[in-house]
Amino acid sequence: MIDCAVYVDGVRRDTDHDPDSLDETLAGLTGNDFIWVGVNNPTHDEMERLGKALRMHPLAVEDTIGAHQRPKIERYSDHVFISMRAVSYSDDDITTNEVNICLGARYLLTVRHGGASLVDARHRAEVSPDRLRHGPIVGLHAVVDSIVDHYESVAAELETDVGEVEASVFSPDRTEDSRRIYRLKRETLEFRHAVAPLRDPMSRFATVADPEALRPYFRDIADHLQRAVDAIDSIDSLLSNALNAYLAQLSVQQNEDMRKLAAGAALFAIPTALAGIYGMNFEHMPELSWAFGYPLSLALMGGVCWYVYRRFKKSGWL
Repeated sequence: MIDCAVYVDGVRRDTDHDPDSLDETLAGLTGNDFIWVGVNNPTHDEMERLGKALRMHPLAVEDTIGAHQRPKIERYSDHVFISMRAVSYSDDDITTNEVNICLGARYLLTVRHGGASLVDARHRAEVSPDRLRHGPIVGLHAVVDSIVDHYESVAAELETDVGEVEASVFSPDRTEDSRRIYRLKRETLEFRHAVAPLRDPMSRFATVADPEALRPYFRDIADHLQRAVDAIDSIDSLLSNALNAYLAQLSVQQNEDMRKLAAGAALFAIPTALAGIYGMNFEHMPELSWAFGYPLSLALMGGVCWYVYRRFKKSGWL
């Protein structure tokens, strides 16, 4: 347990971090007062103690312990369980860390498995005690909004890298872009797995969130999720187009190389043919006994090669 505080009338009051004292703390809460517990990488025993103190459903406790949940929103009789993926991006690499949130009538439990701290989200909620008076759902909004907002930042960074790939593919230089394109497509797929499954559940949650005054805020989160999913779809489409363009460029370059090789072979074939004819040792050959026959043959070879070279150059084969 890394942070534990009670919010009375929207104002933070630090409390004991011992899970065994949660029963007593919860019993002393009234109105919309609530306790917010933050945990990082809990052990099985720690989560069992927290789940028992908060009267969480056994399946919710089990899902919180294992960092392998698909993003989802699960409703139980007296609390809501939300599993999300916090996403970070650096050097063409997407990293995801699971964040599990349990929302009860008088408590908010956030459990993260690695990744960045949620302290900034907590601080943003604490500077608005008027909103925190609505209860733990305000803290839930602060955490979810912080994670979802970062999705759009990651999508913007991915779009920047995709732009770099496109510029490289269509540049006149010969580049090796296929490996980076494939890597970005894999990272985009992982990003999609973190974002897309939460879109529809969050839209449904936004229509039933209580109090009703907070529903527009959750609809805003649902809208940001939709924008992130749309951005992922666009990125994936751009990467597919970039890969197809790269393969087309590669094919064109190979054809151009083959044309140059064919033109070079033709240039060598001309003197080879003339030398082969004059090397057959026939008795009666044109200009064979003439003193200028050898220089004439060389001049003929050079002239014909020069003419063919100029024609290839003009047609773009060389």
